[in-house]
Amino acid sequence: MASVRSILVDIDACAAHHPALDQAVALAGRCGAGLKIVDVVPWVPRGVRHFVTPERERDLVEHRRERLPAIAGDLHGVRVTAEILRGRPGTALIQEVVRSRHSLLIRSHGRDDSGGARPYGAIDMELLRLCPCPVWLVARHPPHQPWRILAAIRASAEEEVEQALNSTILDWALTLYGLGDAQLTILQAWTVYGASVLKSHVPAEEFAELVEDTRRKERDALERFVKSYSERLKGSALESAYGEPEDVISRFVESNGIDVVVMGTVARAGVAGLVMGNTAERVLQRLRGSVFAVKPPGFQTSVVGG
Repeated sequence: MASVRSILVDIDACAAHHPALDQAVALAGRCGAGLKIVDVVPWVPRGVRHFVTPERERDLVEHRRERLPAIAGDLHGVRVTAEILRGRPGTALIQEVVRSRHSLLIRSHGRDDSGGARPYGAIDMELLRLCPCPVWLVARHPPHQPWRILAAIRASAEEEVEQALNSTILDWALTLYGLGDAQLTILQAWTVYGASVLKSHVPAEEFAELVEDTRRKERDALERFVKSYSERLKGSALESAYGEPEDVISRFVESNGIDVVVMGTVARAGVAGLVMGNTAERVLQRLRGSVFAVKPPGFQTSVVGG
């Protein structure tokens, strides 16, 4: 099980429902973690300062500050604190993560989105790229019963950072799985190196043999990877599918009604302020449900002032 000491939950204190908070309470109760509930109130932009006077701004902040204790007071069985944060939401949340060393950040999926076609808002994407702890973006719709969890890994990865990321992904997926009444699938998407060129330059039989040989190697790599988790994976399923990750993962999520995808979101190890990898970007563009995003061990955020 992943180590969970403290969970930060970003909510809209004025909203009627808090799906992110529901998931946070369940996880905190199981792990014995503390819970901090925050609502981030941005500074008033200069362009609207004439309309939002200091008095109105103070009233807005106080209204939200009064709501937080009432929300926290309804929670039982977990240690809870609450605070209003000020500033740019993404930056303020990351600074709080760094300052208080939270193990996990949870917020409602697309909370900052106005309801357009984009699956994630700007704040979501900033957190996925730069937040040093895992980020769980919770969808607004309720999960299935039993809960359906997908861990997307690349067991055949050769780089140590990717191998470590696989372990982090599975550890967190198993932590969610341990909440009870859940189904877990471990999915590996794979392709044949240079397939688009080779397919048109080698005999069909030879290409088919290459695909089958790659399939066996990928399946073997997946089984080797999960071997050390055998006892904890009882009742879970292994899937290995041919295709680009963005196609394989999104298709599997849609066809199997997956509630949350646990995946890695950062590439380019060794670069200061790591950026999100192209593969992760393409996968996220195709997903509409909850995403639990983890980063490689040793990730350092470029956000300062925490």
